[in-house]
This record gives sequence, structure tokens and C-alpha cells, in this order.
Amino acid sequence: MKSFIRNFAIIAHIDHGKSTLADRLLEITGVVKAGDHNEQMLDQNPISRERGITIKLAPVRMNYGEYILNLIDTPGHVDFSYEVDRTLACVEGVILLVDATKGIQAQTIANAYKAIEKSLVIIPVINKVDLPNAEVEKTKQQIVDFLGIPEEEIHYISAKTGLNVPELLDYTVRNIPGPNHNDSGRAGMTNSAQQSLIFDSYYDTHRGVIAFVRVFHGSLKKGMKVRLAATKNVFEINEIGRFTPELVPAAELLEGEIGYVVTNLKDIHEVQVGDSLIDEKGQTPAVSGYKKVQPMVFASMFTTDTADYLNLKKALEKLTLNDSSLEYTAIYSQALGAGFRVGFLGLLHADVVRERLEREFNLNLVLTPPQVDYPEENGSYLEPIIRLMIVTPHEYLGDVMQLCESYRATFSTMDNKNQITIMYEMPLAEMVSDFFDKLKSVTSGYASLDWEFLRYEPVKADKLSVMLNGDVVEEFSEIVVADRAYDKAADLVRRMKEVIPRQQYEVKIQATYKGKIIASERISAYRKDVLVHGSKTVGGGDYGRKRKLLEKQKEGKKRMKMIGSVEIPKEAFVKLFRKEG
Repeated sequence: MKSFIRNFAIIAHIDHGKSTLADRLLEITGVVKAGDHNEQMLDQNPISRERGITIKLAPVRMNYGEYILNLIDTPGHVDFSYEVDRTLACVEGVILLVDATKGIQAQTIANAYKAIEKSLVIIPVINKVDLPNAEVEKTKQQIVDFLGIPEEEIHYISAKTGLNVPELLDYTVRNIPGPNHNDSGRAGMTNSAQQSLIFDSYYDTHRGVIAFVRVFHGSLKKGMKVRLAATKNVFEINEIGRFTPELVPAAELLEGEIGYVVTNLKDIHEVQVGDSLIDEKGQTPAVSGYKKVQPMVFASMFTTDTADYLNLKKALEKLTLNDSSLEYTAIYSQALGAGFRVGFLGLLHADVVRERLEREFNLNLVLTPPQVDYPEENGSYLEPIIRLMIVTPHEYLGDVMQLCESYRATFSTMDNKNQITIMYEMPLAEMVSDFFDKLKSVTSGYASLDWEFLRYEPVKADKLSVMLNGDVVEEFSEIVVADRAYDKAADLVRRMKEVIPRQQYEVKIQATYKGKIIASERISAYRKDVLVHGSKTVGGGDYGRKRKLLEKQKEGKKRMKMIGSVEIPKEAFVKLFRKEG
């Protein structure tokens, strides 16, 4: 049976047509009828549909003559590149899709390198060839130069209209090998040995964690006991099945197949993406390449109504069940009350999580600007460094290089062909500021980027603290490198002066760094007696009116937050955070 299985994925940059091509393949193989399903059928998340980007991988099983095809549609955005890594470990080949109107972009290159490292068969495809602004010849030359292949191996399609898609599917079946291709490193295993890779999972209220798996050795059946290699947990399989794309139970998952396993485990963190299912006694080796997904940026999250804290907690618990990369811990803010410090894979991940919490759980949130962690070692701070890849047209090269240098980036290499590919090493903190917006601005939107974490490096950094009348505002305190401290401090105190209302006493806004005040502003005092209206004093026997004015002032104070002796409306924090975030 293995010789008739074809496991493959579609990889591409964002918005190059992966999900649309998947739709055409589902129609050709009869999984759905043309015109009788939603577009981008494998993108089930409503936010994914609205934004036009895939934010979760999606597997589906198709029948094509005597062949069984397992297709995995992958995310294109760098924040979800770990899902692409796990997907490519499950397949023998990929369709590398390139938009004819945009050419090779950053994630095209990054994903292709991942496929090459895993020795996968790569089928290069130029999409959107039917559009009037398609630059097919230019894109073809980019692919030939990049992959070093003859142009005859490139396919030309329109995923939207279906042009040449049947021919592409036929070619894919004939040229991507069966599962035996990836059996290296498993010699010496007994026939009863079990080895399956978990490439995704989600939580079901009634059945616990449901793991998506690729069987590399042995088979899986209902009632079988298996062990999770990383967490050491042993469980009995409650159900197994395949994706059509709905979950359909099956009697068995054979070697080489892709399907799902109902674990009945109640904690999704016990079933980690990249972990392996092995035999019950733990004698089978795990599938190589496992690494735990680490959040790269962090933000503090609060509800605008403090009474919603428990609702936010429950919402994060539910969201984490379907997103095992999400991490959070409880915190308390003097200004904003109880909240959570949440770890994300990147800025898009943070934005998607925020939108899901607000829309799916009806919450109104304050999210502080995302920051990176600076761990301490031997009394010094360590800064996360990334490898940054930028793809840009020639005419913007000077502006891009100047921009990178202003963001503390160090030049590595440059490939000067049809488009320019530049590699830099850059502090992650610089990249998660406004770098991407500036890059799009200086290149008129034509540049694209991809990044990956490299290492931690010692850096001259310290805590930048903002104080109001001598009391520290923890919401704005963060670790800042010395080169950025003065600019950051001046910007923060200036913006705080703009949003904090005048008080009945002078307010000093100060920023300190390494024990020194490096920026300051003052808000002058004024006095307002609510019992004085214009030139008249509300006095005498008019007690009822006095009481109403005092009650109104009391209600206003409920909406104020105290930082020491300074009252600040919560809206001020919202303005500050959202302006920067």
C-alpha cells in the first residue's frame, strides 16, 4: 500500500495562492464539488478567511485513481514557520508556489531551504499566470537561478481558474515518491515497533487532545497503548481516523499514512507539536528533530473592565487548548488591575490572538506593546539575535541597507540576481518595533522579510523606569539597550504628558536609567472646586445640588487609577499602548 501513498505539502510566501490551489485539488479528486463549497476551504478560521492568510496548517486525504494523496496546506507567515517545519517532516515532496505578479519572496526562499534540507522533492509552480500584470518570464528566471533547475521543470498555472492544475496533480503523483523514501535511520526496528510524529493538535471538550500524526513505522489502532516520547505519558488510543477534511474514524492507520489520534488526555501541553508516539515501553526511538516551540515576544494583557478578569482567564485557557504555542502567567498592575503576561511567536501571532479574544469571547482588551525578553547571566543581560533575510528590488537596495544599519543590524551576505536577497543579523527587539512598517515604506511595499532566531549575545542594557512624582509606573518599565535608552525615555515621557490630565498639584514625569534621570516633563497644577460654578459658590442651603456634584466627582474618580498620588484615567493607558502597538 505504501507505494500508492503520496504525502505532500504546498509551501509559499503569504498570499501566493496556496489555499486556492488546495481548493482546485479537492475539486479534481472529488472531495468537494466545484461551486459547492466556501473558497479557501481548508482555512476554517474566520480571521484567516478575512485576512486572506493561512494561520493554521490543514491536512486532507484525497483519492486519485489508485493513489491515496495526503495534502497539507501550510501557513506562509514567518510567525507560524514552526508549523511548516513540522509539516515538512511528514511529507516526501512539496509544491513550491510562486506568484507571477510578485516573484520569489522571502518566505519562498526560507521554505524552499527547509525542503532542501530535508531532501524533499520540490515541484516549482508559477501561479496567477492569467493576470494581466503577471511577469511570467521574469519569475521563471528567478526560479531557475534560485533552484538551479532547467526551466522545463517549472509548471504554469492559475489556481483561481484551474488552468493546468489537473496536469500539475498528475505530475505530482508521478514524481513525488512513496513513504519508503524517508525510512532512513529506522533500520533495525522490529515489525511491532511504533513511531509516529505529531505535527499538530487541538482540544475537544468531550474527547480531550486530538493529535495529528504521520505514521513512520508500525501502525496505530484503537485500544493500543502508546507513549509520548518527550513527556513520557502513556495513554490508550480512544479513536483513530483520517481527514476528509472532516475527521472520519478508521480501523487502522498504516505505515506511511497521515491521520489523527484521539488521546482522551485533558491537558494539551502533554501532547506537544514535534513529539513522537512510540511503543508503550519506550524502546522505540523518537522521530528526530523535535524542539519545543518558544515564544519570542511578550505583552501584558488587561481587560478595560476589571470585572472581566475571570472571563479573560477562561478565554486564554480555551484558546491555549487550540494553540499550544501560547503561554501566559498572571500579573498585577497598580494602574490596570489583574491581567496576564502572554508570550507569542511574533507580532502577527499576538495580533491574531488579541482579535480572537475580542471577537470570540466578547472582551475589550488593553495590550501593551510587545517586547522581547533579556535574560540575565553572570550579572549581564543577554539580547536575542535573529538572522534577517530581506528580498527587495534593485532600486531600493541603498534605502534598505541604510534602514537596517539604523536598526543596529550587521550585514552578512547579499545575493545580487533578479531580485536582491540580503542577509543581516539584527537584535530581535529592533525587528519587533516599527522596522517592518519602515521597510515597507522605503520600498513602496515591494520588499519582504523572513527571520529566524540565532543566539543570545551579551549587551549593554538596563532597566528603563518611568516615574510619576517618584512612583514607578511598572507598565512602562522595560529592559532597554544603552544605545536606545535616551530616545526611548524622551518619547515615553513626552507621550505620557500628552495623555495625563492636569491634577490639583504638579506632576513630575521622569525616566531613569542606571539610577540617573535621563528625561523629564512637568504637568503644572490647577485647582478645581466642584462646589464653585463660574463666579458663584454652591453653598447655603442647596445641599441637594452639592451632593449631586460631589457624587458626580466620585463617579469620575472610579474611572481613575492611582499611581502613587497621581490619578490617571485608564483611557490614557489605552491611548499610549495602542498608539505604539
